[in-house]
Amino acid sequence: MKELADGFKRFAAKADRDFYSGLIAGQRPHTMMISCSDSRIIPEHIFDAKPGEIFILRNVGNLARTEESSVRACIDYAVKHLKVKRIAVLAHNQCGAVKATENKEHLDTEGLKKWLEQEEYTGSDLEGAEKAQAVRQLAKLKEYQTVKEALEAGRLELCALYFHLDPISMETYEDGEWRSL
Repeated sequence: MKELADGFKRFAAKADRDFYSGLIAGQRPHTMMISCSDSRIIPEHIFDAKPGEIFILRNVGNLARTEESSVRACIDYAVKHLKVKRIAVLAHNQCGAVKATENKEHLDTEGLKKWLEQEEYTGSDLEGAEKAQAVRQLAKLKEYQTVKEALEAGRLELCALYFHLDPISMETYEDGEWRSL
């Protein structure tokens, strides 16, 4: 608890209190992001976003498991109520969830086995598998009714992003290809 308490104290000492007071009126994020729970991947930092700008769903492996109620709820709320302009899937290099799908026999908990059961390690190497997983999540999102309706109405766009930890760089998936930003 000490690390959390000390961290909060540092945050509170330098926080812009007027900005945070303004957030009481509500949030207006431009993007919903599906990101990995990996503690090294912090979308707000990566995209230099302020609180209220990105609505984030984090889970192991940045999966769009639309059969899961928590994932559906997050998507529905972001698209229908917050009216985000886009949903982005943020993949990253050295993803432990993708590594685990290469040899699922090593998964040692029921939670991980169940969560990753639908995923496959596809690609010639880890980076290829990580990128392929992100593209599969886009396909799942396109089939989800809330997303499908918003896409057809022109109110929503989908994108996949791939973050490299070292050297720091970003790629985006467009027209079937990964390109550097």
